[in-house]
Amino acid sequence: MHRSTQLLALTALAMGISAAQAETQPPADGADSALAPVIVTTTRQAETVKKSHRTITVVDQESIRTRQAQSTPELLKDAPNISVTGGPRAESQEVNIRGLQGQRVLQLVDGARQVFESGHRPTYLLDPELVKSVEAVRGPASALWGSGALGGVVAYSIVDPQDLMQPGDTMGGFVKGGYNDNTLGKNGSAAVTGRTDNLDWLVSGYYEDHDDVEVAGDRDLENSAARNDGSLAKLVWQIDDRQRLAITGREANSVTGVPANGTAPVNSTSNFLIDRDQQNRNVTLDYTFDHSSDSNTQALAYWNSVEADEARQSDKRGDFTELDVYGLNLSHAFSISRTRILLGADGYQEQFSALRSGDNRPAPPKATSDVWGVFATTDTALTDTLNLELGARFDEFRTEADNLVAQSRRDDAVSPSAALSWQASHWALLTVRHDRAFRAPSAEELYTSGAHFCLGPGFCNTFQPNPNLDPERAANNELIAHMEWANLLGADELTVTASAFQNDVDDFIEQIVTAPVFFPPPADPGITYWTNVEEATLEGFELEAVYRTGNTRLAFGYGQTRGEDDRTGDDLTNIPADTFSADLSHAFFNRQLLAGVRAIHAQRQDNTRYPENTGGTVYSGYTVTDLYASWMPRQAPAVRVDVAINNVNDRDYRRAWDELDAAGRAVVSSIRYQF
Repeated sequence: MHRSTQLLALTALAMGISAAQAETQPPADGADSALAPVIVTTTRQAETVKKSHRTITVVDQESIRTRQAQSTPELLKDAPNISVTGGPRAESQEVNIRGLQGQRVLQLVDGARQVFESGHRPTYLLDPELVKSVEAVRGPASALWGSGALGGVVAYSIVDPQDLMQPGDTMGGFVKGGYNDNTLGKNGSAAVTGRTDNLDWLVSGYYEDHDDVEVAGDRDLENSAARNDGSLAKLVWQIDDRQRLAITGREANSVTGVPANGTAPVNSTSNFLIDRDQQNRNVTLDYTFDHSSDSNTQALAYWNSVEADEARQSDKRGDFTELDVYGLNLSHAFSISRTRILLGADGYQEQFSALRSGDNRPAPPKATSDVWGVFATTDTALTDTLNLELGARFDEFRTEADNLVAQSRRDDAVSPSAALSWQASHWALLTVRHDRAFRAPSAEELYTSGAHFCLGPGFCNTFQPNPNLDPERAANNELIAHMEWANLLGADELTVTASAFQNDVDDFIEQIVTAPVFFPPPADPGITYWTNVEEATLEGFELEAVYRTGNTRLAFGYGQTRGEDDRTGDDLTNIPADTFSADLSHAFFNRQLLAGVRAIHAQRQDNTRYPENTGGTVYSGYTVTDLYASWMPRQAPAVRVDVAINNVNDRDYRRAWDELDAAGRAVVSSIRYQF
């Protein structure tokens, strides 16, 4: 363990010991200031954040509405050690957790995997309007979710019919309209829901159309306009008191005229302008059976389909990319004495295909990947103050290039997990945990061939397949201190969570592009291939605090991550800058008006020492402030008005590792009527 992590671990341990010796009084039973538990499901069981023994960020529906985010990654932008990458184009943004992003962060929607990743095409395809809550697990979670959860998990929950109806109602719904002055963006959404004795249903749709994004100084980011629309249908059948079946169908469409790589500037040699029409369709069947208060079974079947149809604007050369995923999740949770047990099995198949028209183009494989896994976790109360969590998962995966003779790859992985928690005091919980995780190589990484880019006629850099890629593997050690107090200065409450981690990652899969050689002859245009690099270490810590008193809420966060190639000592790329965040809000006029301010301060990122950074690039620090307000008039309780002023000072800034400046000042407003 590196010195900084050792120091933080010892500090947290001292805090826990101090907690055990403290003389403070617990909050009185039933006191108004008692801390309300936050329930999470990314642990594959409904439990509180505290009982999960993990570092989890939760964004609830109220926060989602006040943020008025332009993409789902933006819902997490001010969480410690979670950052938004990809620049200001909403469709190009994704989530970075503790320095890992892309396929190393698993994305779930209502428990179903979302795994589309191809070139620079959008991968977060869900509209914020459909989301009722977000959970982000920081740190590896393959013991629960298998391949892809190397850096963490981002899980979105979709609105249910009961979310739009009051008890006793048989019909409900809402109509909402919004405007963004930065992009001249207009959006609208609506939903209708109904209820019978044992059947609830929901139908909703949304539409959004905006012009180019404006960065600071009234500068337009050309070719960043987009048009998006989608729909959702959900049917919930309460079969009896113990059984429930939910059927969900969801579709999202995006039409854009953007560079092939929307995260980078346009250029005339490799990042051409294209017209992209992307469609995402999802169907899930979710069955739950509550045998008793402490025993339940869940079966989730799902189908995800992504189709990206593209044409280069200059010559109409067309590309088509398609991914279909069929999956099944099974789990059963029950208790024996002081032990909670979760058993389960998952399986999914990815069917990937792509067509690249024109000469000197990449040749992605037509491939099928099959992954099957079984897992088990136990959570045992050893004593009144000690708790032990143990888990393990076995996965077997096989990828076969259907269009290439004798090209297949089979491997397996074991992902153990362990955590020991000590309730050092009624207000302090200390947890030490260890998690292993892996990510299986994708079909594109294994089998892509053909031309990457050309520097002249017949002089093209080409892809070289590498069917022997090993899966990426991670081993994470983490220490978490969770503290909560009530009635410190009256009817108030304070929660503080601190965590220190060290994540050792082996066999990173990286794309290598060798430089062309023109002299001495013969000239060589170079090659592009994916390979495993040896070892890397990511370590850091996080601090979160939330204080509430009366109608006032103050939240604070700080995150720091460092990444290093253990073989060379070079800095890793994509490590976010050290970041502070704060959110202060107050409710006025008997909670009819909520007003608040959010601020994010990112420090200078100068940990950029690696051979490819020949220009010595560093990223400047910045501070961005947002204001927000929500009005819910008592005279018209069905009406809600939200206004946010993002980047109030029109700050010109660029997030670390991004190639494009962030959006400038934006006034975003919406009005919602619920019936």
